Amino acid sequence: MNKFTVVAIVFIVACFGGLVAWSTLRSSDSTTDYSKYNSAEIINGNEDNGGIDEHVRGKADSKVIVVEYADVQCPGCATMMPRMTKLYTQYGDRVAFVFRNFPINGHQNARAAAAACESAGFQGYYWEMLETLYSNRNDWIEASGNTRTDIFARLFKEVAPEGDEMKFRGDMSDGNIEKKVNFDYGIGRNVDKVNATPAIYINGEAIDISEGSFDDVMKRISDKLDAELEKVGEKTGPLETEEESEE
Repeated sequence: MNKFTVVAIVFIVACFGGLVAWSTLRSSDSTTDYSKYNSAEIINGNEDNGGIDEHVRGKADSKVIVVEYADVQCPGCATMMPRMTKLYTQYGDRVAFVFRNFPINGHQNARAAAAACESAGFQGYYWEMLETLYSNRNDWIEASGNTRTDIFARLFKEVAPEGDEMKFRGDMSDGNIEKKVNFDYGIGRNVDKVNATPAIYINGEAIDISEGSFDDVMKRISDKLDAELEKVGEKTGPLETEEESEE
């Protein structure tokens, strides 16, 4: 099986999962008026999202905003995560990177995993928890009940040795976290018309990630970033990482 075939399979799985989410959750609309929000902008905490601010890496006040809708259990999203992290290290001083929850209904632990990330976020470890859940997804994707919670708590302590584990466990069931996850999903489905994960938007424009290798996809994303940066008079192109400069 060649590289292209493997990549194509990963994205087909991700897209199929997103289509399942659309078909099974389309009837569960909330009463939130999503039309009053600009999905291309960073959305601060408010009554609709449980008072939880968007999770942003990079330059929070940038005029170039990358929004990723993803499911923490999604294999395609897990594969995309380190690539998005690398993009952040290359562009982070000029671009705002936003992550929004888009849990697929067919993934039994997607919402619990999203809640675990949000709970860790209450203690300042959102991104660390998100990355460790992706990199250790085989440990928890088939777990349930207390076993699943114990795994999440163990992973939280690994990324936050000084964190409060009991608070983390309690916050996972916080109603405001549920509102945040539902709000993210609602913005994606109702405003940006997301129907598959991962889904990438730059300044409100969807990036086609359904075709080509991961290298092709990341080039598409960086090309769009450069085009938007040029519009606002910012330096274009990724910065060299220390690792790249040593090669």
